[in-house]
Amino acid sequence: MKRIIIGLVVAAVTLTGCQRKPARSDEAAGMKEMQGIPGMPGMPAAGADTSGVPVNRSEAQRLGVTFARATERPVRSSIRAVGVLKYAEPNRVYVNARVGGWVERLYADYVGKRVERGDQLLALYSPDLVSAQEEYLLARRLKDDTLAAGARRRLTLWDIPPDQIDSLESRGTAQRTLVLRAPRSGEVTEKMVIEGQAVRAGDNLFQIADARVLWVDVAIFEQDAAAVRVGTPATITVDALPGRTFRGSVTFIYPQLDEKTRTLTARVAVTNVDGGPTGCERAARGGAAHRDEGHRLREPWRWQVRAPRRSRGAPR
Repeated sequence: MKRIIIGLVVAAVTLTGCQRKPARSDEAAGMKEMQGIPGMPGMPAAGADTSGVPVNRSEAQRLGVTFARATERPVRSSIRAVGVLKYAEPNRVYVNARVGGWVERLYADYVGKRVERGDQLLALYSPDLVSAQEEYLLARRLKDDTLAAGARRRLTLWDIPPDQIDSLESRGTAQRTLVLRAPRSGEVTEKMVIEGQAVRAGDNLFQIADARVLWVDVAIFEQDAAAVRVGTPATITVDALPGRTFRGSVTFIYPQLDEKTRTLTARVAVTNVDGGPTGCERAARGGAAHRDEGHRLREPWRWQVRAPRRSRGAPR
């Protein structure tokens, strides 16, 4: 009888020690989160992922994501700057009066008029010019070669062309007015005289500029100055001509920085042939062009210039 009771007590103690306490709620949540982690005991091992990042193509197209094959190529960037377009200084010329007088007839009567070399600009009446012609004719009648040569030279210094002097000799009478002619082809960019005006010797009457080559003075920021060199190509765009680009190159870099804007000025030369980088003549200022000349420039305007940066590792 004693053996049976002792056996039951041992069995009860054994069963009580084998019972498991219930897991708390936070421990149960942690166990669920650990499911599926590779390398955990009792968890299935994950296979090697060699397919890359999965991307839904319809979602990528909606976000604007594009796909391309990876390649090696030089890293290039561009400098965006604003410039002022103007006539090239070597292509500008002033026409002035070599002798005082009065403007009797004005042929180049408005700014922007196209003139060719040798075209008439104005007719000038000058008493001094009439006296010099009569002196030359008198020397020819007296057959005084020395006096005639001096009078002819004075007419030449007053910018009277040789053909007009020869015409004076054949005609035998002094001409009342002197016709000033254009020294080069181009457009009248400045006109400082009107018909009937009195002018003095040395007064500037016109400025004529040839627009075949134009300059763009570009403001380069200090941090971009090291990437710009003489010969750097530039692409030029203008708001007045959307969709059109014009190409040039840097021909000169000014040696000093602007102390106010901390910018360096670079000069870009642009060739302006038929349909060249113009057409901004009146349209750039919000007005209408008064005549069409193949979109040639009439007035300077602001342009945007893009000069490509040098690629990394490229020689300077």
